[in-house]
Amino acid sequence: TEIYTLSLHDALPISSTQSLYTLFGGMPGLIDALVADGFDEFADFTAAVPETDDPVADFFAKGWAYTQWAFTHPSLYRLMYGLSGGELRHHAGLEVALAGAMANTPQAQRGVDVLVNSMRRVTESGRLDPVDPIVAAYQFLSATHGYLLLQTGGVFGASEEAPALIGALAINLMVGLGDSRERAAESLRKAIPFISLP
Repeated sequence: TEIYTLSLHDALPISSTQSLYTLFGGMPGLIDALVADGFDEFADFTAAVPETDDPVADFFAKGWAYTQWAFTHPSLYRLMYGLSGGELRHHAGLEVALAGAMANTPQAQRGVDVLVNSMRRVTESGRLDPVDPIVAAYQFLSATHGYLLLQTGGVFGASEEAPALIGALAINLMVGLGDSRERAAESLRKAIPFISLP
């Protein structure tokens, strides 16, 4: 957050960090503004992935965009999910309802909508067993978020093979929801051709 605060300080015509906090109504307001902006950027980035006639490939491609955005903005990503810890945890992070695709802020809702709408295309394609697209989308969110936290924490190292972990995980989740392993793997190859699967 210090980096973002300094960047904002440099970009805005203010004379001190205190002026910056005053502009946003205090540090909690500044953090809320950073989180809102982060979710807007994230939603724009993932929504920009073009759609094809293969909704599973599109879902995987949007998932890869999600991971790339998080790797490019690791501190902001953690802040968006309420993982800043210590004194900076002045907001709840993303909160969603399992009974419906509702997030706690309009900006977070945009990100959730990209995920759920992409999964809805998958469920409507007939490739999966009957499943609520919201529940299926949140299962992918849980798995992807776990992978990202481990990878950004250095658990898997800087290996170029690390993306194969998320690729295999995506295939396994899609198969668990009813897709065939062959079709899921083919969709992944279409979406992210450089990932070599184990």
